[in-house]
This record gives sequence, structure tokens and C-alpha cells, in this order.
Amino acid sequence: KWSKSKKWLLALFEKTIPDIKTYKSVKNNSTTLMQAMLDIIETERKEEESPNYGLLILWASLSNAVPVASWTLAFILSHPTVHETILEGISSVFGTAGKDKIKVSEDDLKKLPLIKWCILEAIRLRAPGVITRKVLKPVKILNYTVPSGDLLMLSPFWLHRNPKYFPEPELFKPERWKKANLEKHAFLDWFLAFGSGKYQCPGRWFALLQIQICIILILYKYDCRLLDPLPKQNPLHLVGVQQPEGQCRIEFKQR
Repeated sequence: KWSKSKKWLLALFEKTIPDIKTYKSVKNNSTTLMQAMLDIIETERKEEESPNYGLLILWASLSNAVPVASWTLAFILSHPTVHETILEGISSVFGTAGKDKIKVSEDDLKKLPLIKWCILEAIRLRAPGVITRKVLKPVKILNYTVPSGDLLMLSPFWLHRNPKYFPEPELFKPERWKKANLEKHAFLDWFLAFGSGKYQCPGRWFALLQIQICIILILYKYDCRLLDPLPKQNPLHLVGVQQPEGQCRIEFKQR
């Protein structure tokens, strides 16, 4: 089923790529992220790979960024002190008039580090169950030699719950991210939600930027409260961000 779905989506992107290339935003003739990426692909003469990159962006944006934003909002709302501190920070940067339109700049985000810490802490607690890599050359791990061609699996979910690396691992503690040098694009040691090495998720920093802006806009415009206790993660979910085991309703009221 997955193979058929993938082929169907790739065929769909092959038809729509020409339209994406020619489309221009009505305002300021600006380009979209997808258009900018296609320009790079064409420059490197890999145009035939355009549908694959299109499918990659679709999958990455929907299967991970959206649930991470949802989990982050739920964690924030379930911790009143964190919620109140974030609201005070947003008010100090953008004012208190929730109905006003605002533009969020990079400098604004730097003034609200707690939001990024909350996102990363939510990712730590709801990280993928497994990350798989194919062994290209035989590698020795302790007394075992893994032959080339085998698959190695690492579990960020359990690694992030090791108290040796993350004290009180089951607690939502965004302040632990103070120690990370995020301005230098460095996570905490042993945080592997995005993979590691040269094959890390290429869109990780863009995704964090996206989610930060999303959380700011929601909390600026709406009074939110959880209607259900924060659900646990589904223990049967292995690939991608963890899914909730139960419902998690949030009430929104415009400010």
C-alpha cells in the first residue's frame, strides 16, 4: 500500500511541477519555498528528481511539523507557569492587542527563547521510536561486527529517557535547553530526534522556525486551555513524531 501511494503521489507531482515553477505570488512577485528549492535543483541539473523533493517536503511538513506544534502547545498549556511566562514574553514583544496583525522577525524570536526550548523539549519527549540506517561498511560495536548491508536501528525515544543524559527524563523541563548553544545551531548532547552526522534532517531549523511562529501567533490571538489531561504517547507508534494515545482537546477563545 505504501509503495502504491508513493508512486501515485510522485506521478501527481510530475504533473504539478510545471505549474509550481510558473506560479508567482500576487503580492511582490515572491517565490515559495518549493519554487526556491526547484531553482536549486535545476541549477544542479537534477530536474528529474523534482517530484521526489516535492514528496519529501509534503511528508516532512505534515507528518512531523504539525504534530510537534500540537504537542508543544499541549505541553505549554498543561504547565501554567510556563504558559504565563510565554504570554508575558509575547506581550512584551508584540503588545497585548490580540486582534492586531503582527510580523514576526528573527530578532523577535531571539527575545522569546523559552518558546524554542518548549518545542525542543516536546520533541525530546515525543521523539521517533526508531531511526534506521543501512550499514555501508562493516562496523565493530563492542564485541560485535555488523556486516555491510545490514540495518541498524537507534531509538531516540528511549535515548531521550536515559537519566544519565537527561535528568528527570519524564518531566517537561524546557529550561534544560539553556545549556544548548542554539545560536550556533547545536542541540544538547545525545539529542537525536533529527538524526546525527551529515544525514540529519535537512529541514530541522526551518521546521523549528515555522513552529515558533505558529505558537506565537496562536497564543497572541487566542486564549487557550486544555479540556483534557495531557495524553501519553502511543506505545505502538515507531516512525515519526509520537501520536497521542487519547484525545487532547483545546478550547480557543479570541482575545
